[in-house]
Amino acid sequence: MDLRRAANDFMVTTADLAARDDFRLGNIVISPPTRTIRGPAGNLDVEPRVMQVLVVLADAAGQVVTRETLFNRCWGSVYVGDDSLNRAVAAVRRALADVGGNGVEIETIPRTGYKLTGATAEPAQIGGEANGKDIRKLSRRQLAGGAAAAAVLGGGIWWGSGRWDDASRFDRLMARGDEAFRNGTAFEEWAANARDTPNMVQLYQQAVRLRPDSAKAWGLLGYFTSARAEDAAKQDAPKVVANAQAAIQRALELDRNEPNARVGMFLLQGPMLDWAARDGQLRGILATDPTNLLAMMELMPLLQAAGLTRESWMWNERMLRASPFMRAGLVVRGLKLWILGRVGEADKVINRVRGLWPDYWFGNYARFIIFALTDRPAAARATLDEVHIFDGLQSKGTWLTALDALESRTPSALETARSACLETARRAPPLANDMVMMLCALGLADTAFEVTEGFLLWRGKFLSMDRTNKRAVDDYNRRMTQWLFTPPVAVMWADPRFPKLCDEFGLTAYWRARGVRPDYQAYG
Repeated sequence: MDLRRAANDFMVTTADLAARDDFRLGNIVISPPTRTIRGPAGNLDVEPRVMQVLVVLADAAGQVVTRETLFNRCWGSVYVGDDSLNRAVAAVRRALADVGGNGVEIETIPRTGYKLTGATAEPAQIGGEANGKDIRKLSRRQLAGGAAAAAVLGGGIWWGSGRWDDASRFDRLMARGDEAFRNGTAFEEWAANARDTPNMVQLYQQAVRLRPDSAKAWGLLGYFTSARAEDAAKQDAPKVVANAQAAIQRALELDRNEPNARVGMFLLQGPMLDWAARDGQLRGILATDPTNLLAMMELMPLLQAAGLTRESWMWNERMLRASPFMRAGLVVRGLKLWILGRVGEADKVINRVRGLWPDYWFGNYARFIIFALTDRPAAARATLDEVHIFDGLQSKGTWLTALDALESRTPSALETARSACLETARRAPPLANDMVMMLCALGLADTAFEVTEGFLLWRGKFLSMDRTNKRAVDDYNRRMTQWLFTPPVAVMWADPRFPKLCDEFGLTAYWRARGVRPDYQAYG
């Protein structure tokens, strides 16, 4: 892959426009943040897409911009037809003419693309009186003629092409990313009720444009793009993966040990590796960067999925020291306390999370699961009615049926619950693991094994498929077997079928390679 081409194909987002400085094209001034074009004949506000096309053409400095590049940079992964681009280019032409842009035109290059002619982009003149407190308010002429110029140039900072300002903007972007790591919002932009969460891919796209020599910025861009590849729509996945690979490769060219790029590579390659290799990759990253939060975020669930709750707990606590308000980490703390038999402490943690973030779905999910699986079905039912956790998956009826069976334990109620859990696991793969835990809590170990073997090993008559999208549940859910090592599933551990399941799924080989035993064997 041509890395320069991949870097240039990153989408210009509305956030990018907001971060751009005003620039001049001949006798007109373009303001991307306000989406305004100002010229001798007046001012004109344009739509975001029109400004995106104009910015991409201006960035090319008179070179031809292909139609493919315009599609990639202005529409990203959204598929649109040629008419959409034709309309956007026509709108740019009208806008330039309406404000009186003398000689500034867009030339069509047949069967290829477009180029901007008549002027090249220059920084817009910055007004305001000079003062020593904000050197960015000084014009280039004022800098060249005063003591401030000597100080700036003597310090080795070059104003030309906006490099001083670019450095400042780069530092602000990286600082914003660091803050998102600390408060956990970097990992929550997917949450339905997330507010004020930065789009991390867009943030680091801006950063690498400002500092294309920053290995860290490229590495973080590679990681967050890789994270999106897991959930990308089928038609978008190839482009997302290609962008992730390009960013990772660029980061590793700049610094072969860049840890964030290596975690991004783990996300792309990890599913192809066995348990021990995945574990070794992550520990290798942490050996060179012991505080790398992204590597810890992958190692912690891997260990829980391998039945090593106590070791996983240690890594989760290290994560929380680095990012104290990472809501997901706090909920995981509560779930691990439950797994370790410290139910009272688990209740306190989850209650506090819900008090701080009452709409956070993961906290509400944990509250419901712990109630349901610690013999408190009435409290679980009240939680289910209160927060509507599973409405989107249309499984509330299944949970209510299961809670009824937990209370009554009658043969008819148990059979009704068994059928409902089995059907939900078939129809909604993300809930297959929850159904296994509930079946175990109901004492229905045979059905729990049927679901588990079909879900993990594609064996038997059970097949868990997403009927809406007509595809199997994503591989991540099939790899992350945390639910196999929760208290209700203890009824499966004592069954001769469980060691065979662990053998086939690769867990036994992992334990042997590391010289460890899972907690249920080591601690009972």
